[in-house]
Amino acid sequence: MALPVALGVLMVVGGLATVAAKASIVANHQSFRDISVKRAAQAAYAGVQALRYQTNLIQPRVDECVAKEVSTGALSAVPVQADGWCEPQTEDLGDNTSYTATITASTAITANGQLLAQRKIVSRGTANGVKRRIIQTINAATGAPLFAPGYAAISLSSVDIGNTVRISGGLGSNGNISLRNSAEVCGPATPGPGKSLSLFNSANVCGGFSTTPAQQDFQLQPVDLADSATVNDNARITAAVTGTGSPADTCTSCDKINWDPVARSLELNNDSTLTLSGNVYNLCSFEMNNSSQLIVAVRDPNTPLKIYIDSPENCGAGSGSVRLRNNTGIVNLNTDPTTLQLSVAGSPTAATSVSFENSFSSSMIMAVYAPNSTISMTNNLHLVGALAGKTLQMQNNTSLTYHERIGDISTGSSMRVYNDEAYVECTVEPTDSAHDSGC
Repeated sequence: MALPVALGVLMVVGGLATVAAKASIVANHQSFRDISVKRAAQAAYAGVQALRYQTNLIQPRVDECVAKEVSTGALSAVPVQADGWCEPQTEDLGDNTSYTATITASTAITANGQLLAQRKIVSRGTANGVKRRIIQTINAATGAPLFAPGYAAISLSSVDIGNTVRISGGLGSNGNISLRNSAEVCGPATPGPGKSLSLFNSANVCGGFSTTPAQQDFQLQPVDLADSATVNDNARITAAVTGTGSPADTCTSCDKINWDPVARSLELNNDSTLTLSGNVYNLCSFEMNNSSQLIVAVRDPNTPLKIYIDSPENCGAGSGSVRLRNNTGIVNLNTDPTTLQLSVAGSPTAATSVSFENSFSSSMIMAVYAPNSTISMTNNLHLVGALAGKTLQMQNNTSLTYHERIGDISTGSSMRVYNDEAYVECTVEPTDSAHDSGC
């Protein structure tokens, strides 16, 4: 009797073990496939990143894309094919993972009043035989116009504004917009795609203006310094401060002005004034303290004064910023804000800022463009023109008024830096001969 019972028990145990082994094998297979799916999707996105990087690096023309030499890895700009796409690139990423990706020619679109360049990238990733395919839209600002028309302020990140701040004109952001404590926007308040506007306390948006989120991100073109680091009017500051040489800018209390022409650092102190009458200045840092003033001489509106603040990479650590404090201000003797254009190159890695930290009785008339920097206004300041930056901060009874001439500022620069815009997962295989079919 014991033998049959033992055999029966062994059969039951064997059966359970078989079921457990099968379940384990299935689970292991599913886990391996899930991992392969994720790796295939990651490989596809690696293809997107590679082609976007190549395009930003080589800067091909609108009807060109970047080709990669298989044997050497060398990159070159080549015409797109007849179908408007570039020859696909395939890259082995190792560990049974690869991608095949292709990119379109550039097309012009208009979003948020800005003329943008748009390309599309289709990439298929493969991992252990599992495939995933995606399409990524990438957009780049063209600088035509440089500022989004109608918008007094643009921020690439979320905006949180309070304490009796008033913006007469639009406020745009690629993130959320929060208005607090009597803050008011009299213009379109436009959060980024899928983002929202929040009003707290007695903050409001004036009636009749849109608060609908944008359909596309706002894009800011990088500051194109061109040859301004060497071809500029900096020598006019030297002549003013030293009292020797010509042509010269003019100054009062000139001994209170610290100017280093080699380091390109300018500091105004203790009631000093400096009147700029040149056309182009390139500085590494600019600071004003203790009731000093920077004055912009009367000039032809068709020949604006352009002040470039160079990047920390070109100037050294700790540089690349603008700071005004202790009742200092910029006095533009012209009524047109396009006559004074402050462009701050900033840095993608080092923190830089444009900081207006103090009370000033006169309106500052200017356009401030700082796509890699934080722009802040605090304490009883009024600016006429427009602001555009990576981050915007406004507090404590500050105001900003848009001027219609701002929309006329354009760079003419051919620099295009593409950023991700829209992402869609496609069918594994195209549904017809078009690269983007099934997407």
